[in-house]
Amino acid sequence: FIGTSCLIHSTAFQQTSPTQFVLDISSSVGANANALKEVFLSLETPNSLPADAALSLYTSIGGSDFVFRGFVSNSHPSDVMPLSWGNEEGTRHPIILGVGIEPLEEASAKHGAKIGAKEDFCRRVGMDLFQYMQSYSGVSQVGPDQIVCPTNVLDKWFNRISNRLRNDPDFLTRKKDII
Repeated sequence: FIGTSCLIHSTAFQQTSPTQFVLDISSSVGANANALKEVFLSLETPNSLPADAALSLYTSIGGSDFVFRGFVSNSHPSDVMPLSWGNEEGTRHPIILGVGIEPLEEASAKHGAKIGAKEDFCRRVGMDLFQYMQSYSGVSQVGPDQIVCPTNVLDKWFNRISNRLRNDPDFLTRKKDII
């Protein structure tokens, strides 16, 4: 874990149902889960799952709902999955890794939704920048696809969006407008 890589064998997990397993990593992570930035998940042996199944990784912190992080399957037997624990000082315990065997189609759909959410977030950031640039009274339309604005507009926008994110971390992800 912190400052170290180590193998966690499947036998370290506790089985909670026929297809679900959990591991409390609180003592390994210590007071700050933010130091645990990614997990490598792989199948122990090639083709060890049914062809239509996936092994999915989930995380839970402080007893919250499990959050999907990614999956491996026979056709994609290993992956490094980034972890994000939020912007908390210290960490609530327990910190749980969960793995589950589920239909490959379901895991693929969850992964697609995760990518779609990132694309939506990028669109929202882009729209916020565009709207900010248009708000300058000195902006002039050069053509149908071009505007001219002050050279420091990106710095001003970045300061504005940083302050807004500090005050309201969800303002870009809140479903207020369909893009």
